Amino acid sequence: MLDSLITPPIAPPLDLDAPAVQPPSAQEMLCLEALNRIDGVGQQTLFALLKKAGHPQALWEANEDFLRAHLSDKKREAFERVRDAGLNPLWLENMQQSGVSLLACTHPQYSRLLGEIHQAPAFLYVRGNLAALNGKTVAVVGTRQASEYGRQVTRHLIDGLKPANVTIVSGLAAGIDTEAHWAALRNGLPTVAVFGCGLDVIFPVVNRRLSEEIVAQGGALVSEYSMGMSPTKYTFPQRNRIVAGLSHGLLVVEGDLKSGALITARLALEEGRTVFAVPGNIFNPGSQGTTALLRSGAVPVAVADDLLKELQWWLHEPPAEQLSMLPEDVSTPTSAMSPRLRIPEGLSPDESQVLQAIGYDPVSVDDLQQTTGLPSAKISASLTLLELDGLIVLLPGAKVCRKSIC
Repeated sequence: MLDSLITPPIAPPLDLDAPAVQPPSAQEMLCLEALNRIDGVGQQTLFALLKKAGHPQALWEANEDFLRAHLSDKKREAFERVRDAGLNPLWLENMQQSGVSLLACTHPQYSRLLGEIHQAPAFLYVRGNLAALNGKTVAVVGTRQASEYGRQVTRHLIDGLKPANVTIVSGLAAGIDTEAHWAALRNGLPTVAVFGCGLDVIFPVVNRRLSEEIVAQGGALVSEYSMGMSPTKYTFPQRNRIVAGLSHGLLVVEGDLKSGALITARLALEEGRTVFAVPGNIFNPGSQGTTALLRSGAVPVAVADDLLKELQWWLHEPPAEQLSMLPEDVSTPTSAMSPRLRIPEGLSPDESQVLQAIGYDPVSVDDLQQTTGLPSAKISASLTLLELDGLIVLLPGAKVCRKSIC
């Protein structure tokens, strides 16, 4: 059972006048890579050792007394064997060609939030803007089998986060993750993609262009896994703790009761993050997870301001004209012919009648003909014009639905 939610830490304001922090040096990365090869020394042990030593090179050069104080005889002997073998400059050359940095938990640009979780990674492979790991970060996750409603809600909410300059964190998976990354890029927001494999292994492959755009537009690709490592059924759940750990709050858009999004939500709760959930269609299996979260105390979200206020990032009320543009209730799909759906001015009588019959849930063209009584030719012409005006979305299976904001 999910526990009640805890108010998250508030993101510190960015100091625009602060000097830029230097990326990790070649020597720092070489030492860290070598330390990671020590047999029997896992991530948690390495995290603790780095924190005690203060720097990868300091740990690499640690004296006998330090090693005896913090390692068993067996691990200390393994440490000495790796150190005797020396550093591997060829490894660094391969990393630099890929544009990847190895960021230790002691580096100033390692995420402060991530460093506070129970199983924080000792280091991260990062490609892109290291500064994207800090600031106002919100994770957006959901099912790979996203509905059109889920995709619209994702775009609608991230559009609303633009004024607060929020960084969107997600997992580059198909469905809601992909929609969240693209929505962030369209709004000029930085976005961080957390991999469940090496940074040179794009999964799914169709998101290769998306990964390049994330880096090009000031975001970052992040992984705890070495270059070349393929994803497994175990690496994705492990990846989810980093998605949650990097973020002040976690927004679950869609997901069934056994989805990875619900695993991420549980991890977020365990780390004291606030979990947000989007109400959905009760007949859609993809809404079962968010419904369970809402029953357990997750914060319901219909507009971005719900999230911004909870995280104390909204410094003023939205102007009245902005409120008037929001859908009446984007959280609940509206039935056909509902009088609450807004009809823009300037439409023909046929277009107005057809649009009035279209809600936020998909409706078939046959149903539209039955509801409106219009001939199929007039419905087809009206749908074409409504799509060109950006008011509806044409879906597979001869179905349509409204966009989130008309």
